Amino acid sequence: MSKTIDEQLEEVREWFDDGCVGNVVIFRSPKAHHVDSIIEETIKLHELDTPTRALVEQVFELFDSERMEFYRDRDGYPDRVKVVRRG
Repeated sequence: MSKTIDEQLEEVREWFDDGCVGNVVIFRSPKAHHVDSIIEETIKLHELDTPTRALVEQVFELFDSERMEFYRDRDGYPDRVKVVRRG
């Protein structure tokens, strides 16, 4: 979602103040008056509540995975999962 640079910076401040860990990329397309961002956040499972942690653990077991990336389609619906497994 495009935002003004001030709106985006405020969101980054809130993200930082909440103690989040990860990366933020803020970018602007040529001739655009607003910015967009991509936030890659790392969340430790012990930081999640018990039901959420259990759900994430079940997904890891279901796909027998080391790492997963989840993607939405252009309409925002869950679409695919990239799974990395040990050989």
